[in-house]
Amino acid sequence: MAAVDTAFAPSFLTRLASPLRRMQRSALRRRGPLDAALEDYLGETAHAGDKVLQLGVSDGVAAAFLDRGVFHHLVAPAASAETVEAICQLRGCSASRLRVFSSIGHSGSAGEVDTVWLSKTASLAVLAAHFRHALSRLKTGGLLFVEGIDSEFGKTLFRQLSHDMAWRLDETIAGEVAVFRRRA
Repeated sequence: MAAVDTAFAPSFLTRLASPLRRMQRSALRRRGPLDAALEDYLGETAHAGDKVLQLGVSDGVAAAFLDRGVFHHLVAPAASAETVEAICQLRGCSASRLRVFSSIGHSGSAGEVDTVWLSKTASLAVLAAHFRHALSRLKTGGLLFVEGIDSEFGKTLFRQLSHDMAWRLDETIAGEVAVFRRRA
């Protein structure tokens, strides 16, 4: 008969309470300010060496990802790169893993990525183009962040992805950002 080492086996109550603790952290993230909630979430999901593609301008978001040691590919105007570098300098992190592309067409050299961030857009057509590009770059099991789910266009994409079996809603951050995991 095999002996079970109980020193490393989690107890029944520990296994039962673990999902509850995750739900409590998630509920706190949903109510907090976006910057702090995003930092908390990235602490759990972003790993050094991951590749992130950001479509649109959200300078603080780019700095938050770079602070985690990821390779960050940003599709935005060149002036945005200077802003991200300045924010990184204030935070004390390196911006050496930042690459900036002037258009979506040029970002193809980034290859397959682990995470895609879709920033708020001014029109549904731009958001749809960004989403199509994200589909071609995001690997299965990767994360899709949709910023602006409190606005008209972001809410439309949020509803569509919530009903799509190829996507699973993992988290809602501060009521402004939805995080979906790509299943297929």
